[in-house]
Amino acid sequence: MAHYQPGAAGEFRGRMGQTVMYRWRHLKIGRSRPSKTSKPPKLVSKTQRSRMGILSRYMGRFTEVVRDGFPVKRKNMTSMNAAIKYNWHTAFKGEYPNLEIDPAKIQISKGTLDDLYRPVLEVQDQKVLIHWQVPSRLRLGVEMNDRLHVVAFRDGLRLRAFRYLKLAGVRGDGSADITDIILEGETTHVWMFLVAADGKKCSNSRYMGSPVFA
Repeated sequence: MAHYQPGAAGEFRGRMGQTVMYRWRHLKIGRSRPSKTSKPPKLVSKTQRSRMGILSRYMGRFTEVVRDGFPVKRKNMTSMNAAIKYNWHTAFKGEYPNLEIDPAKIQISKGTLDDLYRPVLEVQDQKVLIHWQVPSRLRLGVEMNDRLHVVAFRDGLRLRAFRYLKLAGVRGDGSADITDIILEGETTHVWMFLVAADGKKCSNSRYMGSPVFA
């Protein structure tokens, strides 16, 4: 893959011989056209393709979350690119062809902001709550009004299997009621992370498990 600058004839797009020209974000890119082959793909290639397909479909449900949790820091990488790259080696369980996503290992945000201190997910009287401790002193750059984001995702790829609460509470609250985003009767996986009030920093996400109603 190479970048090119348009000449006197203007900007080229599409295929020119064995080279494909296209624009991606602010870049003009040319890359070789993939050659056809009759050889069966090797196990490594099959595994890589399978991993990419599974992870892309799974993370695709978190597009809105990923925009908040993986702020773009490089012009040639989107938030989703960064999320897939980060989860590539850690998000799976099993071996090809029986690869599966392990929700407990998925990161839907990555940042330098301090996480909540000792958060716990629990069910009380049919309510789903997250509790945490609020330190008397906070580190520099950490504020009591850092916003709590909570994500709930139901197993499978059915519609309405995903819910995102951008302001479940703030760091200084010490607890948050997330009952409304939980899908009763289903296995619902829950993650949480913090975003600074100005939106410039976020914490690493934390997998909180699946609430079980008695």
